[in-house]
Amino acid sequence: MTTARVLAGLLAMAGVAHAQDRAPSVYTDGKVANFALPGHDYSSAGFESLSFWSGPNGKVINYEYGLKHDRVRLRNIGPGSDGQGFAVRFPNGLVLDIVPKGDALQVSDRKGNYSKTFQWQYDGPIDGRGTFCTPCVEEADAIDFVRRHFME
Repeated sequence: MTTARVLAGLLAMAGVAHAQDRAPSVYTDGKVANFALPGHDYSSAGFESLSFWSGPNGKVINYEYGLKHDRVRLRNIGPGSDGQGFAVRFPNGLVLDIVPKGDALQVSDRKGNYSKTFQWQYDGPIDGRGTFCTPCVEEADAIDFVRRHFME
């Protein structure tokens, strides 16, 4: 074999191996229900949001906050402390209970230091500017989406 053929074969194999290393993402073909603190938009220092992704490639809960929109992935750890809703754990060990109440999510820590109500967050064009959020669930379906995919 010539050096060129060997090199071409190695490059082709590397491409195949690289493609196999990429696992399918939950963000591909998934749906998302976004919730945020009312009165705090993306440009607010008090901005906090929770995004619940579910699809054929898994489930993900992201918490985003602040002006820089820092994002942390949370882990669903099962039922909430009082048997309602479900609990999530931050990488630093903090546990929050998330309880659907009406059309919102009541989110609180177990020490009583954090208690906030998150409402469905519209993610799409405003005044004709911006793009439509294709994977976003509608407001009317958001709470049921969270219950169905994260509580059952």
